[in-house]
Amino acid sequence: MKKLILHKPLQKLLSLSAADTSVNSSDSMIVSEQKIPVSGLLSQDMEWVKQYYSCCSDLIYRHITVGDSEKRRAAVFYFDGMTDSSVVHDNILQPLLLDAEFTENDAESGSDFQNYFSFFKNRLLPAGEITIIDNLEQGCFSMMNGDVLLLVDGCQQALIVDAKGFPQRPVSRAENEAVLRGPQEAFTEAMRVNTALIRRHLRTSQLKLEEKTLGKYTRTQVAVVYLKGVANENIVAEVHRRLDGLKNVDSILDSSCIEQYIEDSPLSVFPQMQYTERPDKVAASLLEGRVALVVDGSPNVILLPLLFVQLLQSPEDYYTRMIPGTFMRWIRYMGVLIAILFPSLYVAITSYHPEILPLNLLLSIAAAREGIPFPAFIEALIMELCFELLREASIRLPGAIGNTIGIVGALVIGDAAVSAHLVAPQMVIVVAITAIGSFAVPSMEASYPIRLLRFPLMLLAAAFGLYGVALGVMGILIHLLQLRSFGFPYLEPLAPLKGRELQDVLMRAPRWQMMVKPQFQGNTLQTENVFQKRFWERRNPPLKHKGDDSRGKQ
Repeated sequence: MKKLILHKPLQKLLSLSAADTSVNSSDSMIVSEQKIPVSGLLSQDMEWVKQYYSCCSDLIYRHITVGDSEKRRAAVFYFDGMTDSSVVHDNILQPLLLDAEFTENDAESGSDFQNYFSFFKNRLLPAGEITIIDNLEQGCFSMMNGDVLLLVDGCQQALIVDAKGFPQRPVSRAENEAVLRGPQEAFTEAMRVNTALIRRHLRTSQLKLEEKTLGKYTRTQVAVVYLKGVANENIVAEVHRRLDGLKNVDSILDSSCIEQYIEDSPLSVFPQMQYTERPDKVAASLLEGRVALVVDGSPNVILLPLLFVQLLQSPEDYYTRMIPGTFMRWIRYMGVLIAILFPSLYVAITSYHPEILPLNLLLSIAAAREGIPFPAFIEALIMELCFELLREASIRLPGAIGNTIGIVGALVIGDAAVSAHLVAPQMVIVVAITAIGSFAVPSMEASYPIRLLRFPLMLLAAAFGLYGVALGVMGILIHLLQLRSFGFPYLEPLAPLKGRELQDVLMRAPRWQMMVKPQFQGNTLQTENVFQKRFWERRNPPLKHKGDDSRGKQ
């Protein structure tokens, strides 16, 4: 299997979490890992729960007598706004207060609290999901997920009743990854809704969901989703290993927080994980052998590992026929090259190599630049920065106003700059074509490095001409060749070259030709010293026992 590496930021996080063992008394109750057992004394357990959630005005609790027996006392705890009030009233309180008066004869023993407690779960409460727990801390955590905690006097166990009813956004259309053909639904902020959308596309028992709780204060639920037998077992194990290092982090508010902790090269401008809001894209990625991370509270699902060519693939490529899909993919590649290189090539040619231009074009550019006070590099820098400001402003404004500002602002500023002889008309055309090329990128995480890289390339073009542009492109390629995403080369299958997998890179082959072995399931063994020169690999001792690490089967 390919080696999977533990990166330096996660090592620092693990060392800090191991060293930080002292917690002050005020926070000890919040982050305590000690399990507090259910005592069976209702008054004592109620007091502990109320003390655990002291100064929480949204905590609702009720001390009730079950049926008409004064011996049967219970308490119900839940958070206002997190539970469905109709479920609490109809499926919990009403059976306990009204229907339970007939349970004395139905329970196996009127004096046996344990049998009476089991009768609650099996025959009295008509809730869909009821879980028996034996510690109060687990019950308090379930309450924060929208469940109801039921304590029964005399029983050293408690019930967790599913009554989730917190507000959530309904399933709507995908806005950031819109397509003309294919499913239109998008993920929401509710993790269980998102996992249901994925399971609706992959109706197989091989679809596995393994949940974790991350963050001391946020207690964020994260689901590791993969297809057993299709996904690389080493990737799954490495994902679990890196996520386990985040349990002592203060907060995990969004999926982007997890990405910044577990990515291989945090200082790289290129993303090593992919975001998507489309369930069909997640299903297709799982079939390729990738792993998905579904984070509660985030409408975006993380896909890993990530290859560079996957950033330029759109779900619509696979819903159209082969020739149109291949044509649109090449248009996309051309847009990426234009977005990165066009301004720097213009600066380099007009400043250092005008002889390569046709005479008529050279005379037109020279006439247009007459009276311009700035060199070509300053022109390009001013116009690119103005365009980035307009793009950022249009995102922050409401939809209709934002679109108007983006279009009208670009036209007005460009025309005014040309009329004031601050920039040449050709520069406005170059910036406009560059912007159009950047809009052709289908993923947002891929557009940021493309927009950033053109600025250092323009600087190199202004300093060294075309030689500077070539030097910058070589530097980018060298960085991409060294980049890894969970141990996989970032430019695979181009470097290293894999001819079998090129049928979904340079072209979109027919579907029957792409029904091959999953891409990330390869059994290729790498030599022991492949990553020996990497600083994070030198910090990890070699494996001695099979299964004690996930960086490769021994």
